Amino acid sequence: MAFAEKPVDFGQQYAILNLDWMSLLINAVEETPEGKSMIASCAKWNDAVHSKSNRPLTTFTTLTLNRGQPELEANKPFARLIAPFGSFEDGSPEVKIDSRFTMDEKDLVLRKTRWSATTGSNLEQILKAQGIQTVVISGLSLSGVIMATIYRLFDLDFNMYVIRDNVIELPVSQNEAFSKVMLEALMPKMNVRVISLDEAIQALGRS
Repeated sequence: MAFAEKPVDFGQQYAILNLDWMSLLINAVEETPEGKSMIASCAKWNDAVHSKSNRPLTTFTTLTLNRGQPELEANKPFARLIAPFGSFEDGSPEVKIDSRFTMDEKDLVLRKTRWSATTGSNLEQILKAQGIQTVVISGLSLSGVIMATIYRLFDLDFNMYVIRDNVIELPVSQNEAFSKVMLEALMPKMNVRVISLDEAIQALGRS
């Protein structure tokens, strides 16, 4: 007999982590059906979080480099990977969180210098200081930013939920193939629970 999976429960010590909802990357997917769906889902989730009276810690990350990219070693793998997207220069409109997403003074925006949300930022310190046990993840790209962050938070023993409607692979043409492997096989193997937007909103109401 198959048993129904328990309802999603974030508990009380949880945080929202929105990875790289920056204009540069959002603009790269906005004209595709998958991108439009992801953006609409992220906006709906973000509005639900912001409408909660006892809002959880909500953090946005942005890949941001100083002018001249002193954080990068020329012609190395990561530098070559991000080069087609732009300079990611601090202060530029491209690295700001896209204006389609509600933000206010309670939100945290953390600069980072690599795929992982923990590299070049004080995310680990903040999560520890706030007693966070569970992190709810949305963002892009699936194989890069999201997986790099998951691996690090996994090593730090955080419970994690990934909202399947709120993630996407770059380029979008690879989204279906990568999503199948990572959301349906790899993450469950790591005890990272993949949930729908509806499940996430319901859990938000219970937490």
